[in-house]
Amino acid sequence: MTMTLADLARPEGVQHLVDVTGGTHSYYNHPERAHEVLAVAQSAIERNPNIGQTKVRIMPNLPNSFYNFDRGELILGVTNPHALAHELEHADSLRQASLYQKLLRVSQGVSRLNNVMALPTMLALRTFLTDKDRRNDILKTLSAVSTAVAAPELMEEASASIKAIQHSPNRREAMKTLLPAFMAHLTTRLQPALVYQAGRVP
Repeated sequence: MTMTLADLARPEGVQHLVDVTGGTHSYYNHPERAHEVLAVAQSAIERNPNIGQTKVRIMPNLPNSFYNFDRGELILGVTNPHALAHELEHADSLRQASLYQKLLRVSQGVSRLNNVMALPTMLALRTFLTDKDRRNDILKTLSAVSTAVAAPELMEEASASIKAIQHSPNRREAMKTLLPAFMAHLTTRLQPALVYQAGRVP
């Protein structure tokens, strides 16, 4: 069912979220904190009334939540105020920034491809390029490029998490939810750079 954030800022909307996601077994699913979800949605609309028109799609059995900036909609699979606050920060920063959206889209696409290609590329260089100095220079460059490509997405994730914690009704619990999620994201996105660096070992 598609609704808007304004719908989620009402008790009936939050109850619908709880009903749909109630069977989801996830570390991030906390139906008992539905009242905090309501508070997060209302607070976001108070700060920026336009964000109330953001589409919200609730999906059962999805163990997380994310903001689809191509469609401008929040996809919620859990009842979690901190996850909602995080995704709302994405919605707020990306809703009108078309150039920024394009930059993030490129960053995400190249990072995903790099995650797949880093290991075979490093192994191929180690196998077929016998000049150690030249090989290490190439691997060093690939590592630096990988980090640079991942930077916009990581900065957006960090910014959304920091702002979500600031706006959360329970900052300590928000940190317990969002910091591990960010560290997992950081590890995934920096993995290619680490693979290329590892390939430089003699």
